[in-house]
Amino acid sequence: MEMKNNKLIVVLGMHRSGTSAITRGLQVMGVGLGDRMMPPIEGINSKGFWEDIDLNALNVEMLNAIDSDWFHLAAIGSIDVESLHEQGYYVRAVELLRQKVNSVPIFGFKDPRVAKLLPFWKGVFSYCQFDVSYVLVVRHPLSVIESLAKRDCFEAEQSYLLWLGHVITSLTESAGGKRVFVDYDRMMQSPERELSRIAKALDLEVDSTELQIYKNDFLDQALRHTVYELNDLLLDDTCPPIVSEIYAALLDVASENSKFDDLELQNKVLRWSDEFEHLKIPILLVDKLLVKNMIANQAVAERDGQIVSLNQAVAERDGQIVSLNQAVAERDGQIVSLNQAVAECKQDISALRNSYSWRITKPLRWVARSLNLFKP
Repeated sequence: MEMKNNKLIVVLGMHRSGTSAITRGLQVMGVGLGDRMMPPIEGINSKGFWEDIDLNALNVEMLNAIDSDWFHLAAIGSIDVESLHEQGYYVRAVELLRQKVNSVPIFGFKDPRVAKLLPFWKGVFSYCQFDVSYVLVVRHPLSVIESLAKRDCFEAEQSYLLWLGHVITSLTESAGGKRVFVDYDRMMQSPERELSRIAKALDLEVDSTELQIYKNDFLDQALRHTVYELNDLLLDDTCPPIVSEIYAALLDVASENSKFDDLELQNKVLRWSDEFEHLKIPILLVDKLLVKNMIANQAVAERDGQIVSLNQAVAERDGQIVSLNQAVAERDGQIVSLNQAVAECKQDISALRNSYSWRITKPLRWVARSLNLFKP
């Protein structure tokens, strides 16, 4: 396929971290997001997910192919990447992404699953010789934890580990590439400032008209349900200390108080990655328990569904019995009415026969019957 464009912008971040709002902000800089967007869902992402539905479907399929899912804690390893290659996903990813990138002057996309699948996608980017830039999005962990609890009923401990996995993989796998770090809360506080930072880092320009549309028509402070301070993490006993450390360091980067290429930060990232790697065995165990729990919940849901169906069948049967009883009652009522009518007729006949006129006309009736006997 003839290459028409090779500039690609990838938004990385944890679920419920504001990646949708920041991805929409890329349009202010002339970045195309494609014409097959995932539709909004009221109460979850009322303003839209701003995800390409084809790329999202492929990511979901690939995770399923390696027995994983977006909520699994274990990182994607080289064995998983090799498995995806063997199953033909590499060619499919190359063809699909080329199609998307070539359709617009600059293509950008996001799907939080990419943070997990980045070891696979990096090979695709390299093979296609894309000029890749990364926008790394972070949000206060407590906001993420609260949002996941509301939407998915996740326990805080699980959500913190998910946050760690997505953030650490994004940091390590994007190393060496062009990237910019954005904090969701800072974006909501000052969208013009943050979009200008992104544009400068990615060698793009902000369209002032599109900026006003983004600020006035898209951003909605009412959809920002939580705002926390950094030290609020210290109040949560379920928060691992490494989460507070990472978030504080990344806020410094987002505030431009430090840079990605600072040696001190690079050493911290390596240490964070090693610490997360040391949790590999318990994380694998947690994933197995999550799968078992999900299967058990599905079985309970199916059983509950069967109970509901049985209850509906019983209710329908009871309704039919009620209808039949009503029909029997109506029939009995009709019988009573007919019996009453018959009794009334008998009374009328008896009264007639006992009447004076009936008695004095008896000879006449006898003569009439006698004459009928002699008719030819």
